[in-house]
Amino acid sequence: MRDRSRYQQETTRLAALLREEIRRRGVSIRSLEQKMGVGNSIFQKVLTGRIKMTLEHLLALADALDLDWPALFSLAYPGATEAKAQKPADELEEKVLAVLRRYGIVPRQPPEGE
Repeated sequence: MRDRSRYQQETTRLAALLREEIRRRGVSIRSLEQKMGVGNSIFQKVLTGRIKMTLEHLLALADALDLDWPALFSLAYPGATEAKAQKPADELEEKVLAVLRRYGIVPRQPPEGE
């Protein structure tokens, strides 16, 4: 079963995030609409919830802000990208330590309990 209120809350949060980014950059929504070649007030209606936001709207707004899509999603979900970025670093660190142990540069770890 779909949880419409959950989806609506997230859409509202993303719209607020985009409105804040627009405000932070000091641009007008109208100038973004002109840059993207869309009708007057379309983004205004999307950002205020009068028109249902689609993924296409979200990506178009990111383009209009010269915000690449990975940066948009990092902005929207900072914890998710940090967690993903940490895992490969941990794996790389373990591989490097294993090689250093193999060559005696770093002492081998004693078995737990010793």
